[in-house]
Amino acid sequence: MPYHGYYTAEMEQAERELDARIDYAYEQGREVEAKTEALEAKTAAKGDAPPSDEDIERIEKFVRGHAQTPEWQKVIERIDRGHLSWREVVEGLAGTAPADSEVTAAFRSLSRVPPASLEKLIDIGVLPGVSEPPAQTSLGKMHRFEHADEEEWFEDSDPLGRDK
Repeated sequence: MPYHGYYTAEMEQAERELDARIDYAYEQGREVEAKTEALEAKTAAKGDAPPSDEDIERIEKFVRGHAQTPEWQKVIERIDRGHLSWREVVEGLAGTAPADSEVTAAFRSLSRVPPASLEKLIDIGVLPGVSEPPAQTSLGKMHRFEHADEEEWFEDSDPLGRDK
């Protein structure tokens, strides 16, 4: 605070709140960067390994919760009848199993599906929830904009902090 002598208590509180929000944003950025690096390392180490159960579950949740095109409906009906499994669907996509023409058409149909919002992906369970930002604190009732004009502002309070 370079101009500490000129700051009111409200200004100092606002600065602390802003600093907290900036710190929170940097923390979130560092977490995303760390998760990205971990995911890239995991992907590189995985190589041509078959998809994990978690990968398969995510794709199933995405398709059932957001991307049920007519092509996917045919594939889902086959899965529900037991003629196909989600693992076979995903392994066909990953190239670790032979591709099925209906499954290929279903994956191609995803190009017509609009992107899901972050909130939607969290709601359907594809992505984990995010932590909430710090709660906003009240800065009191000394805001200049709550008064009709500048004269009313100065009548209600002394800018130098002296009692009337």
